[in-house]
Amino acid sequence: MDLSWIDDFLPTFRCPNTQQTLRWATAEDLLHHGCTGEALVNLDGSRLFPIEDGIPVLLPQES
Repeated sequence: MDLSWIDDFLPTFRCPNTQQTLRWATAEDLLHHGCTGEALVNLDGSRLFPIEDGIPVLLPQES
């Protein structure tokens, strides 16, 4: 699935909990959060947002 469109919008995406900008999750981020597949993560790595069916799920998470 082509996720290149996300790169265009990534500078505008924000974590709904911390308001930090988002970045692509690294393999380490995915392992830490127990996630497989593509995902975005906030700058400090505390929140991970999976990409489901080509759409980032940017919903607030409980602490």
